[in-house]
Amino acid sequence: MARRRIVYPDAGADAPRQLTGARLARLEALGDFALHVGTRSDADFGARLAEADGIISAWGLDAAHMRAAPRLKIISFTGLGAANFIDLDEAARLGITVTHTLSTAETVAEHTMALMLAATRHIARLDRETRACGWNQGLQGFDLRGKTLGLVGFGRIAQATVPLARAFGMDVIAWTRRPEPAAHPDVAFLALDDVLARADVVSFHLLLTRETTGLITDQHLRRMKPGVVVVNTARAQILDEATLIELLRTGHIAAAGLDVFAIEPLPAGHPLTRLDNVVLTPHSGFNTPEGSLAILDGAIENLEAFYTGRPKNVATRA
Repeated sequence: MARRRIVYPDAGADAPRQLTGARLARLEALGDFALHVGTRSDADFGARLAEADGIISAWGLDAAHMRAAPRLKIISFTGLGAANFIDLDEAARLGITVTHTLSTAETVAEHTMALMLAATRHIARLDRETRACGWNQGLQGFDLRGKTLGLVGFGRIAQATVPLARAFGMDVIAWTRRPEPAAHPDVAFLALDDVLARADVVSFHLLLTRETTGLITDQHLRRMKPGVVVVNTARAQILDEATLIELLRTGHIAAAGLDVFAIEPLPAGHPLTRLDNVVLTPHSGFNTPEGSLAILDGAIENLEAFYTGRPKNVATRA
């Protein structure tokens, strides 16, 4: 019987250094392993997949690539939000299980706090102006101490954000479909409208699914209190980006720290790039050495679980 073939067809430049020792041994225990540094736009990308039984993927597969890999049974995606990068409906039709990794909660939570601090203290704008020999001491930020953080969604990243926010002296309120107040006595769980209306800082932490796409409407954003700060390290498609931009222009939303966008990378001249009250990072909240290794460990663990008949962290659109 032919050995199983595991392929990483779109690895980053650091992957050959990271996938050594025990990590490489775990992959080779599952089958023959092939590593390719590149992206799915490479001319030979499809050929890399042809004999694959299992795939680790950083950038996902489209329907055509999945159909061209007849032996493929699992795609272990190296991140959350697999639905953004993989056609989950087509995967289901082809009998392919798609998993995502949950290992970077603490890393993204730290990035959430970094964006929050940068937005509330105008760090990016003041840095630009100071480098240009400006000296803008009149632009006030505000303290996090005593303010209310509203978390929309309460998965692992939001939960990891709670102790960080409380260390700054913030009160934390949250909305989630399945609140567990007994497990989180330091968080007040409220209706979505109440969280948006009461929070001084609103931070989004929702996976992108059919239910969450467009969940935060124009009206939801307009109900937020004047002067609110918005942080999004989840997915841009969960909210009305056009209204977010409008309210940033008018000052109703005082500032935003954004790591995700409706179009990525941001095109030249995008309205968000022209706003002084926005801090932008290129969907990189996961990107630390520790976070990258945790993602790889999680992706390997998902493959191991699948091949022992106990798949976990399965991505769905539900």
